[in-house]
Amino acid sequence: MFSFSKSSYESKLMGLLQDKFFKTARRNKILAQWAGGRLGHSGATLNGYVRSTILSYLVCPDDEKMVARLLKDFQRRGVHMTEDTIRQKMQAIETRIRNKSELRDVY
Repeated sequence: MFSFSKSSYESKLMGLLQDKFFKTARRNKILAQWAGGRLGHSGATLNGYVRSTILSYLVCPDDEKMVARLLKDFQRRGVHMTEDTIRQKMQAIETRIRNKSELRDVY
């Protein structure tokens, strides 16, 4: 019934996976910048924190572990933060990224 050529289907799938990867990477960068700022990091220290946070996600790509890591970082520094706040921030960033990409698709 459907006649997808293997290369066409694979190409579409690869495009979707790449899009998801880049959106997640962007989300993680913005989230790490937000968390790092709340933790008092700036300049090179902030950049190092962002890199290490992104790398930890690449090693183990799990949103729950990302939230747990950030929460642990806040607790270590004595900064009051809840899981719900981190999740809400993560969701807000995802929504902003999705809305920007939808606008880009229109124009």
